[in-house]
Amino acid sequence: MKKLILLFCFFLLITLTTNEAKAFYQDNELSQITQIAKQNNIFINNWSMYIKEPIRKYSDMKDLDRTIDDIKDTEKDYSWSKKKFVKDYYKIEGKKKTSIADLEEKVLIIIYSQSGKYNLSVTYDIKGKWDETKWPAIFNMYKNKIEDYSAFYTVQGTKNINQSLYTEASKLLTNFSGEEIQSLNETKFVSLSAYTKRWENKLPLGDNQYMNLHIAYRETSESTNQVKVTIGTPIITSEY
Repeated sequence: MKKLILLFCFFLLITLTTNEAKAFYQDNELSQITQIAKQNNIFINNWSMYIKEPIRKYSDMKDLDRTIDDIKDTEKDYSWSKKKFVKDYYKIEGKKKTSIADLEEKVLIIIYSQSGKYNLSVTYDIKGKWDETKWPAIFNMYKNKIEDYSAFYTVQGTKNINQSLYTEASKLLTNFSGEEIQSLNETKFVSLSAYTKRWENKLPLGDNQYMNLHIAYRETSESTNQVKVTIGTPIITSEY
């Protein structure tokens, strides 16, 4: 009987853990963006994810160098460039030697001085062609970093439309239950900065306004109705 109870508890724990991980995965911003894009007949081409760690401050350059060495030791799958001086900061870039799912994975380390302190910025840059079947594995690879730090997502795709760019962008915004905060409305390009209660992350714009959703539509050719669609949270982090 005791063995049966232990076995039941074990399977219950596995089920709860699996359901919790599945719920977190489904609640992830990128998962939601791609699902809503598909519902709006947007063909997704590329996606990117930037994960930014909090800025670390150091009084001694030796302590900062030790931290960088620790990062390199932890991220053994990356090949690292030498420290380079660019304008008023130092830059070190790590590129993953081998990657699953045809990803381009980088780590960008920036060192700069401010108010007598040495500041260290660490950003993980992951991008590739969109393949929904591979996303769960990629998500699990970066799950801890996504939970612990700030994550920025961008999705790029195309769509055939019969209405104006602004009408299409506004319709997509409605599907996110979003509120338009700022907009740029041109003949061949539309950009909407918006806020949705779907996600907790947000960027302040001043006057008690925030944004956490960015949508852009751009005409790709005068001879077709196909447009380029870019969706990002909290902002688009690539050219559009």
